[in-house]
Amino acid sequence: MEPEPFVIGLTGNIASGKSVVLQYLANLGALTIDADLVAQETYLPGNPAYQPILARFGSDLTFSDGQINRSKLGRTVFRDPAALAELEAIIHPLVTRKILELIDSTKRAFVAIEAIKLFESGIDKHCNAVWAIAADDDVRLERLMEGRGLDESAARQRILSQSPQSEKILLADQAIYTDTSFAHTYNQTFKLFSALGLPPFEVASTDGDIRLSHLDPADFAVASSFMEEKTGQKWEDEDLYRLLGQRTVVAFYHGEQLSQMMILRLEQGMGVYLAHAPFRSSLLPSKVSFPLLKKYLAGLIDVLIVAKDFISAEEAKLLGFTYGDDEPPVNPILYNNFLRKHGLMPGEVYFSKI
Repeated sequence: MEPEPFVIGLTGNIASGKSVVLQYLANLGALTIDADLVAQETYLPGNPAYQPILARFGSDLTFSDGQINRSKLGRTVFRDPAALAELEAIIHPLVTRKILELIDSTKRAFVAIEAIKLFESGIDKHCNAVWAIAADDDVRLERLMEGRGLDESAARQRILSQSPQSEKILLADQAIYTDTSFAHTYNQTFKLFSALGLPPFEVASTDGDIRLSHLDPADFAVASSFMEEKTGQKWEDEDLYRLLGQRTVVAFYHGEQLSQMMILRLEQGMGVYLAHAPFRSSLLPSKVSFPLLKKYLAGLIDVLIVAKDFISAEEAKLLGFTYGDDEPPVNPILYNNFLRKHGLMPGEVYFSKI
């Protein structure tokens, strides 16, 4: 019997930096669960919350393809606490059920859950540790306006619609403050993670020559040179800490030497391969790097997506990839939404079941 995973719950108010901390834990090898994305999945056409939401809030909420317009729904409920409570009553039980299913089925040693309503939904009861993520109100206001395109009035309304951050901090086991640099947030996260006694996840090639792991900040000088070669721009340590807070970076080590990085975005059981640095390593051709990458990602995603720019048709066939416009092994709406988010179309990619 597999041991139960250690579950870290992340909570905090809007724009507090939860997603950055979640991504840092993803880079250390955690199965990460974003409760907001799980919630969105519950009201896709055909899923359990879809009809109840339309029945309560109106059939005019949908786009032409039948999907619910999240922005329109958000404007409806954020200005009406009673309506927000009704929406949460529909969605929260379904989200909790799905999260517990994901925890029960994983073979990863640790799981991280990001949820604003971690305590209110009762998900905290299924966590071994709870961390509150916090930032100054002015910093959060700026993030909402610059990062999410809200005007000041709408941004303030979102902030004021939530209970004070101090309440979550008091209920949590630990707190991480994200007001300053990405480096400071990373160091807080890594310190708390290390204190739990959980080693970062890694895999090795059969002969043991190649090891896949998180990018160690001790190797940032080499990583910076890789990224400068790729982008033509200078990369400071803070830029790499920012990258680790936004993307999954898989580091390939030959012995103790960093030889290549693969950069991906993982979400809702899918992963899209975005870049590698340096451009190609003679040590790691596709026939070596992609099978090892799949081994590293096993248990995190169900399908790996690679744009046709990165591998040839011959390589794709050899590596077990399928044309992207074939039927994917995940929800087709989720799959197409995921591709669209990254500026891709099914005909521009290959996918492979992990």
